[in-house]
Amino acid sequence: MTYEQLRVLHSVVTEGTFRAAAEKLYKSQPAISAMIKKLEEELGISLFSRDNYRPILTDSGRVFYERSLEVLQKTHQLASFAKRLSKFEEPLVTIAINAVCPLPPVLEALKLIEQKYPATQIRLATEQMGGATEKLFDDSSDLVITTQTGIDLDIMEAVPYQSIRIIPVAHYSHPLAQSLGIHSVNDVKPYVQVIVTDSSQSRDKQSLDLIPQNRRWHVTDFAAKKDIIMAGMGWGGMPEHVIAQELASGKLVRVHVDSFEIRNSQQYLIRRTDKPIGTVATAIWDMLTVTKNLL
Repeated sequence: MTYEQLRVLHSVVTEGTFRAAAEKLYKSQPAISAMIKKLEEELGISLFSRDNYRPILTDSGRVFYERSLEVLQKTHQLASFAKRLSKFEEPLVTIAINAVCPLPPVLEALKLIEQKYPATQIRLATEQMGGATEKLFDDSSDLVITTQTGIDLDIMEAVPYQSIRIIPVAHYSHPLAQSLGIHSVNDVKPYVQVIVTDSSQSRDKQSLDLIPQNRRWHVTDFAAKKDIIMAGMGWGGMPEHVIAQELASGKLVRVHVDSFEIRNSQQYLIRRTDKPIGTVATAIWDMLTVTKNLL
């Protein structure tokens, strides 16, 4: 049994006659008849009753035909997939995003891309500090959203994407939250500062907002950092969008620390210029550069 035999069977059923099927498939009527007869011999069943002018499916033929439609559909989908690949639509696009950046706007763009390029898989990596930039340098990511720290503008293009406010906070029950005044560096030394560790493999890991000689807990993501702060076990800087509800409800309180004010972390959409990206990655770049204006 071949795909071509199933195509012939489908045409005979939908067109109503062997002659019409032959015309549609640009084959002779004897060739159509021969292919159906051979298929019946291979299956050991009669597909059509030939007692009438028009061929009519037998009961066994109808059951087989309905099942064959699934095969035809899957084969068509596979051919469409191969066609997309042949148009240089890369099979995989990898994007690395700094963890301070909110995902929903990125996902909205990727949803549209996925609909247009269903044959391409998307790999989305969330990185801390220098992790995203490192993936761009070692060619393990096509696009990144992160800060400009450590990038090489001679071989990279960076466009502003979104500015994220980083706010130092503590749980309302924490001692640092009890005073609205500005805490000196010495005031905060007895309390644990929760730090998200740089996910890059570099020895010179990035670090921001560190209070010198204080107690620190290191975690790998902002979810863990938030849980520790919410438990009243430490304080630290958090992206505003991650803690907006807790700030509004009063569960978290802004902490005023000398040398650690609220800061804006400017995020950039970055790609390599010395190694051109593919069709789908370019479409994602174009989509994100448009949607950034809506943030």
